[in-house]
Amino acid sequence: MRASTDTVAWVRRSLLTLLASLTGLGLLALAPAPAGASAAGSDAVHPEWGRTAAADATVRKGCRGYAYSYALTPPDGDWALETFLIGPHGKQYGSGYFLTGEDPLAGPAAFRLCRRSTRGGHYTIRAYLTVLNGGTYTDGWLPETTFRLRKRR
Repeated sequence: MRASTDTVAWVRRSLLTLLASLTGLGLLALAPAPAGASAAGSDAVHPEWGRTAAADATVRKGCRGYAYSYALTPPDGDWALETFLIGPHGKQYGSGYFLTGEDPLAGPAAFRLCRRSTRGGHYTIRAYLTVLNGGTYTDGWLPETTFRLRKRR
């Protein structure tokens, strides 16, 4: 399952704007997407750009962070990584973002989930990498990571 196209496009535009500002490119207008590119971005999967990982876990009482990790080998340029946690029946449960200069190329992260609103089942981490190099950008998905969250009865 995928995060909604509108949500992904809005987050991508917001992160690219923030990325340009943080790297001193705020005065430079971002180039429009190349002809033929969809408004939602690329659907291509690029395993060579990195991965995410998460272990199976049990949902605990209250609201807590559930760990995952990411590791990137992006193309040259400034990068932004967006992560989306998709749960049973395609419901989006969380998201995260990481930026050049703010975050390392690999590291731990967590999705904050509350037992009351979290279902047990299979969850998928989808990660979208955007790289800004000069006035052009390259984007695509990393391979999906699937793990299981169990709820005690």
